[in-house]
Amino acid sequence: MITIHSEVSCSQLAKVVDRLFCYGITAMVTIDKFWKFLRTVRKKSCTELILCLFLLVLIPAYYLVDVFHILPCMYRLPSGSIWYLTHVLPLTFMVFNLLTNFVAVMYADSSVIGRLLTVTEYTSKEDTMYCTICQCHVPLRCWHCDICNVCILTRDHHCTFSTTCVGHYNRRYFLWFLLYLSAASFYEIILIGYYTYCRVTIKFSDLMVLVPFQSVITGFHLTVGQIFVVLLTLNLIAVTMSSLLLIYHLDKVRKGLVCHEKQDSNYDFGLMRNLETVFGEKWYITWISPFIKSKLPNNGIDWQSHVDQYKTK
Repeated sequence: MITIHSEVSCSQLAKVVDRLFCYGITAMVTIDKFWKFLRTVRKKSCTELILCLFLLVLIPAYYLVDVFHILPCMYRLPSGSIWYLTHVLPLTFMVFNLLTNFVAVMYADSSVIGRLLTVTEYTSKEDTMYCTICQCHVPLRCWHCDICNVCILTRDHHCTFSTTCVGHYNRRYFLWFLLYLSAASFYEIILIGYYTYCRVTIKFSDLMVLVPFQSVITGFHLTVGQIFVVLLTLNLIAVTMSSLLLIYHLDKVRKGLVCHEKQDSNYDFGLMRNLETVFGEKWYITWISPFIKSKLPNNGIDWQSHVDQYKTK
């Protein structure tokens, strides 16, 4: 009996050690990716970093103003708890996806760094270009970014606000970020507009806050009316820009293109296939959270076999 107990204990101990080893490897990979991300961020210009921080601060600020000021004033608690939660729950869902997708755009790496690029994976050596900076043969649909100073797989464009390029592995997060930014900005216009109409008196002189030169002369003595004028203006700008960008990029996805490509039909596999190429196999539920794993049908390197695979189906 003692021997059996010892064997069981050793077996359990071995399983625990194996699990700890796996957790340690996972933690090391995660830390390595994090430091790689920090090194990438340090190379960005001050303008990009300021715009990125501006979004990361502004989005939670709007959320806090809504949850702790506007909504409690509109619906007296606890009597108006149901109406309060009716607004807070979808608002929290939108802000969560807005921030997490934005961070995922920055964190997901679509560059060629650390990836095995072999000529046999391409159509032929003649179809590839050699990048003298990255010192490698770049795959099809891969372009060098002068700002990031690296080649990006399936490069779409460089996003100034996220300080990174949108490519093969983070295009999904970028598109969902645009969608939630449009939805959240539209919601904020309605909510803040209604609150301003009911509770805030805006004078014509408050509109002068939109003229920076005038504000410098008169001094930064913001009134309540001026604050809400700024809040509404920022949302109007955000909903306009994000909606136009979303329409443009979704049209590219529909046609199986990236920004650098015009009317090339080589990678147009039909609407459902094109969505799967960008959002992954579980494209229909990736809107719920960026943490949902959705495997992409190809690796962004061997595009020719990906084309052959779909053409034969």
